[in-house]
Amino acid sequence: MKTIKLIVVFCCCLTSASLFAQDSPQAIEADLLRILQKVNYYGSHKKQWKAIDSLQKQNRILGFKLKYYTSKYPATINQPFTSLIKARLVIATSADGQFRTYSWNTQLGTKGFDIYNVLQYKTNGKTVALLKMDTVGKKGSLPLWYSKIYTFTNSNKTYYLVPYNSVYSPAKAGQGLRIFTIDKGTLISNPPLIKTPSGVYSQLHYDFDVSSIADWKSYPSIYFDPAKQTIYTPLVDYNHKMTRKFIPYKFNGRFFEKLKS
Repeated sequence: MKTIKLIVVFCCCLTSASLFAQDSPQAIEADLLRILQKVNYYGSHKKQWKAIDSLQKQNRILGFKLKYYTSKYPATINQPFTSLIKARLVIATSADGQFRTYSWNTQLGTKGFDIYNVLQYKTNGKTVALLKMDTVGKKGSLPLWYSKIYTFTNSNKTYYLVPYNSVYSPAKAGQGLRIFTIDKGTLISNPPLIKTPSGVYSQLHYDFDVSSIADWKSYPSIYFDPAKQTIYTPLVDYNHKMTRKFIPYKFNGRFFEKLKS
């Protein structure tokens, strides 16, 4: 009888250890990497027979698994995920550690990029994750990935200024900046903080002709200067050509507003 009890206890311990191992940071990263590598593999072979079906399936699995892990395990918001970054998952984290974005190219686009994003944030001691599928041609959305997160505080409220990139085709691309904030446990994606002559918005955006930067070693990107409380966006001329000049939007106590030249 004692032998049977010992066997039961031993089996329970093995089961618990196995479950713990599956949920370890290393195991989570390994599981996500395995799926991301399949996305990359099928993406490079999508013209072959049935590869597109496998690519669609693996992107769905990656999206929902990434959302699951980042919702269930709060520590993932600080996990470096080095191997995933090497495999082309783009990760941006806020300085306060409260907000993070995960972006990857699904490789389902025919001309430009189709992007899936998972947005993760902390609230009331737990993490929440949202899956956003932004595809080329989808009405009301942009195929964008987030590259950096700037943190801005005003009146004891924290805002996240998040630059993004888009590629529509080999000839046309775009950049912009979205503003997020966490309010009453919910991620708000449209706080009206940017004032332009046409209205008040929660983002800035511009498209440009890729050929205008073809021979540049590097080209300007939208960014935020915390010391000056100013957003700088590259000037694109009327022919959609990128220039090396910037348009400043300085915070005036209520809005980011374009400075008069």
